[in-house]
Amino acid sequence: MRLLRILDAAAVLCGLAVLSSLVYWWWRPEELFLVLLGVLAVRFVVGPVPVLSLRPRRVVVAGIVLYAALYSFITVTRHLTLLTHALDLGYYVQLTWNLARGAGPYVSLPEMHAWGDHFSPILYLLVPLFRVAPGPVTLLVFQSAALALGALAVFGIAARRLGDERPAAVFAILYLLNPSLQSINVRDFHTAALAIPLLLAAIYFAEAERPWLFAASVVLTLATREDAAIPVVGLGIWLALSKRRRFWGAATAACAFALVLVDTRWLMPHFRGAPYPHLGRYSHLGRTLPEIVTALLLHPFRALAGLVTGKRLVYLGALFAPLAFLPLLAPGLLLGLAPSILQNLLGQDPILFDHRTQYQSFVLPFLFAAAIAGYDRVALRRPGPWPKGVLVVALMASLVLSSRTVNNLSVERFWPKPVHRQAWEVIAQVPASAAVSAQDRYVAHLSLRALVFVFPEQLDKADHLVLNASSYPWPANPGVTMKREADTVTITNGVGGATYRYRVAAEKGPHLLLQRL
Repeated sequence: MRLLRILDAAAVLCGLAVLSSLVYWWWRPEELFLVLLGVLAVRFVVGPVPVLSLRPRRVVVAGIVLYAALYSFITVTRHLTLLTHALDLGYYVQLTWNLARGAGPYVSLPEMHAWGDHFSPILYLLVPLFRVAPGPVTLLVFQSAALALGALAVFGIAARRLGDERPAAVFAILYLLNPSLQSINVRDFHTAALAIPLLLAAIYFAEAERPWLFAASVVLTLATREDAAIPVVGLGIWLALSKRRRFWGAATAACAFALVLVDTRWLMPHFRGAPYPHLGRYSHLGRTLPEIVTALLLHPFRALAGLVTGKRLVYLGALFAPLAFLPLLAPGLLLGLAPSILQNLLGQDPILFDHRTQYQSFVLPFLFAAAIAGYDRVALRRPGPWPKGVLVVALMASLVLSSRTVNNLSVERFWPKPVHRQAWEVIAQVPASAAVSAQDRYVAHLSLRALVFVFPEQLDKADHLVLNASSYPWPANPGVTMKREADTVTITNGVGGATYRYRVAAEKGPHLLLQRL
């Protein structure tokens, strides 16, 4: 009893330390939170803790509402403090705004038909929202709410499979605590992220034998991005081999593969005026999708030989650990997972096999469905308290790997500083009709316009610049020079390149608004 009291007191002190670090950054909140988790883990091992009797459905609904509110707050405050990016948020803001005003799917980051980069017609569904409230906040809040709703599908899948809403509610909470999901949510906006709740819905409707709703979920998934057809191929494989729906599974897989082939070989090159650009990550296997698939089928050992690397193994561990490796006990769903996870593992770009990037959007739905099936197998073979202990381990692993989220809740991170308010003042003075070239962190704030570029791109077309003078010289652009004399600024783009002269139209702190003379 004395040890329990000591551990309880230690947990309270650690909790107070975490709260104090959120108010005043005297220590990194993430690290204090990890200490708190360690103390709680020891406390739970030493003595049982009574669990409140709560209705599972209420727990799930409360978790969804809390997640949507929390991550809307985190993503919006990150945007307000200049932590969002041009090509992750600004790109989609400009694209959706152009769709909403009837200008078509065009962007200037760089200037192109957007369907030549990623084919994401699901953005048409956001047009009504953008007509009412255009801007980055709308996309960030919508994404947070959509990802939160994925917990409903997880709960539904688990409740049907396990026949008990209590562990089903735990799986829904595990989904909301998943470090990959949270990291995808925080990384600005991506249409691929919308595939997570849609794929989970498709799995649920397949389990519930609701073919029309399954088909609707699949069609919406395919509309998120051209490569969303790859997890749909996995859905078809799972239906055919695990669910014994051979015709529908084969038809789903074949149609999805045909669609991604048409998109990447003919449709998107037509819009782009050039070959599909994203297959370069698999150039060691082939130049086109048929060549890559042929290499995998004819030379599987040669193609898969490079998968056993340290970074890829860490990546797999980070994906499976938050689910206590339960997916490994569900081979049927792992077959469905195979196309999506191979898409990441076979790529040569390390960002593909980073568990915190948006490229895990097609992987997570299969992982959760497989974890539920794996838990069902454990519960059948080892009834009693042991399966519940596995869920506790999964919860602790999820909290540990998602601990960096705590940092975003600190006043130091989310409260705007004078430098941020100065930036807002300068940005507000940019004319609505201006063509702007701005540094990356400003672009998402300037994307409700026909022409916005990432500095120093398209200086010949931009009549205004938004720059941070304190960041000069620019390491990423060593050839670009800036010289200021009073209110006149001269920028030279590269050795022997064009020279442009500007007047200082607005200045607050390090932020400059320049207008071309």
